[in-house]
Amino acid sequence: MLWVRTVTMGQSSGNRSTVELLGRLMGVGWAVALSIAGGTGGGFWLDSRFDTSPVLTLVGLATGIVVAFAGMIRILNSMWGSKSDQSAEEVENRDPR
Repeated sequence: MLWVRTVTMGQSSGNRSTVELLGRLMGVGWAVALSIAGGTGGGFWLDSRFDTSPVLTLVGLATGIVVAFAGMIRILNSMWGSKSDQSAEEVENRDPR
């Protein structure tokens, strides 16, 4: 869950990290929206070019959704510093001290 601190009059830069987080989350939203719109638009354009309506539009939509979901997971993992990118070898060879 995302907790946002309230902004009061006279408070200076105390909410800089919150604003930065919200900006990054807005970037994730734009990336998702553009991936889905791009896939659908590309499929629609190909459908009009090859007269295969609505097959390629639906394929483009599905592709856009998959790309958006994968990109969203990648961006959110990098934002929260997930350690899921470690290889199994790195985990096994880690010093237990």
